[in-house]
Amino acid sequence: MAEQLNILVVEDCNADFLMVKRHLKQNGLSACCRRVGSLDGLNEAVHRDNWDLVLADYSVPQLNFHEGLHLVQAELPEVPVIMVTGTVGEEKAVEILKLGVRDFVLKDNLARLVPAIERSLKDATERRVRVAAEEALRQSEERLSLAMRGANDGLWDWYLKTGELYCSPRWKSMLGYADDELVNSYGNWERLLHPQDVAPALTHLHNFLEGRISRYEVEFRMRHKEGHYVDILSRAFLLHDDQGEAVRMAGTHVDVTERKRLEEENRQAQKMEAVGQLTGGVAHDFNNILSAINGFSYLILEQEQVSGCVKSYVEEIMAASQRAAALNVSLMAFSRKQAVNLAVIDLGEVLAGFEDFIRRMIREDIELKIICANEPLAVMADQGQIEQVLMNLVTNARDAMPEGGNLLMETLPITLDQAFVESHGLGNAGAYAVISVCDSGLGMDKETQTRIFEPFFTTKELGKGTGLGLSMAYGIVKKHDGFINVYSEPGTGTTFRIYLPRVQTMPQAVKTEPKDAAPLRGGAETILVCEDDAALRRLATRVLSHHGYKVIEAVDGQDAIDRFIEFSDSIQLAIIDLLMPKKNGKAACDEMKMLRPGLKAIFTSGYARDLIDQYKIVDEHTDFIHKPISPNELVAKVREMLDKN
Repeated sequence: MAEQLNILVVEDCNADFLMVKRHLKQNGLSACCRRVGSLDGLNEAVHRDNWDLVLADYSVPQLNFHEGLHLVQAELPEVPVIMVTGTVGEEKAVEILKLGVRDFVLKDNLARLVPAIERSLKDATERRVRVAAEEALRQSEERLSLAMRGANDGLWDWYLKTGELYCSPRWKSMLGYADDELVNSYGNWERLLHPQDVAPALTHLHNFLEGRISRYEVEFRMRHKEGHYVDILSRAFLLHDDQGEAVRMAGTHVDVTERKRLEEENRQAQKMEAVGQLTGGVAHDFNNILSAINGFSYLILEQEQVSGCVKSYVEEIMAASQRAAALNVSLMAFSRKQAVNLAVIDLGEVLAGFEDFIRRMIREDIELKIICANEPLAVMADQGQIEQVLMNLVTNARDAMPEGGNLLMETLPITLDQAFVESHGLGNAGAYAVISVCDSGLGMDKETQTRIFEPFFTTKELGKGTGLGLSMAYGIVKKHDGFINVYSEPGTGTTFRIYLPRVQTMPQAVKTEPKDAAPLRGGAETILVCEDDAALRRLATRVLSHHGYKVIEAVDGQDAIDRFIEFSDSIQLAIIDLLMPKKNGKAACDEMKMLRPGLKAIFTSGYARDLIDQYKIVDEHTDFIHKPISPNELVAKVREMLDKN
């Protein structure tokens, strides 16, 4: 051996120690030997130096062999021990070898000593290599186990020739089973597949096994122990034998149910964001249309020759357009997260006034019955948003009665005590006004009821609902310091109850057109009307001209600037639509004010007010009117601005 060995010799006789040392040197073994002859000496030696080998005599007066061997094995577990002794019986030798001694050599036959040393050292080296490999394997398996736990993946290993399949405990727990509850078999895997996914999953598997596709990555649904289905992503690879034949297929199962749910919610959120943007874009044009309907209807009513019958028809048109405007404002307020526009309203009046609209929403095979409380039910609420809640609930009820049925809507007063609100987990005790919406439809089970107000949760088939109607209703009611409950059983219909806190103040009567004591005043000034909607432009021109004003029309922002330059000296006021083609109203007004500082202007728009506020257009020379605009409102605002100093 090239390297020098450190050998500890347990021997009481120095002559025997020297004999052994000389024999090793004569046989070409380079060694540094040290002799100890007591337990204390052995204890000190094993703790002080590093040893490659221990040679121990069996009979040492000051050292019990078994105690010494135990000490060496405890402190130097990888160091081989060879017994070198005078005489020992065969039976004793076997006993000693069983204790872990690598070999024994008689002192009168030292010829065996060097081969025994070389063999023991070789065995020790191989043992260390094996132990190191086993430890590396153990650590690798532990890291793999930790990685799989971190990834939350289930493992499977399929022996293609025998059909034997191994599924890890995590694989089974994804489906709700303990390790011993589900037998490892290909048949169980196929049996648990969703019926609609069996054919696609098997086709993908066969295509992979037969080499038509190079990658196995497929999603399918598997039935959980509790009956529902779990979305699984499966990936795998093939192992081949020396002849290139596939013999094993190993892979993972990943539960992607939550990921797919979040992806669907994200898609729905993107759709709703697009709807919100669309709402803002359409609102402007929609309010322009409503402004034209209201304005021209008002002009008809101003004609003295209008008969009573025609007058009633026109008033119905105006009432309907005003309701449409209120619903449009409510939708914009929700999508833009504006503050609730609170006012004291009577829920009975709201429901009664909404009846015609509800009847148009439901089908002819649904019988509608509305019962309002005998007393006013005053609440502080945004009427448009309450109507939005009713629309969502009515839509939900209609869809729950595909073959027709009964729809009952009712208002009633109720007082909730502390015990009731605590037992039901509701808000505060006190007086409430209740709107009840009850249908005779399909109903729902307890699990569905617990999730009915979750965003994006829907029981309707794909494409028939966003899952946002009831969550919107829930959010609106909560913003009004109220709460909403649902009561239902499968096959017996569903009842929603909305609880809103009552107030003592009675709602003020709302008039379609306020009748001012003083008549509207016109004038002779020149007004620039900049409006890209032709109907509204004609309406404003006709109304203002009727009250004595001279009107100059512009069809867009750039046209407004050109008109202002042409008639700059005569224009006292500009009425400007805020958002128009070519140049928006704010930019056009700024350019006109550069030509004449202090120009008075009235901006108009049908967009949500929070979007208007970002333009910061209102100052001492500028005001804003939200569409739809009544003729009286327009004339009054024009006179107000012209009369400002």
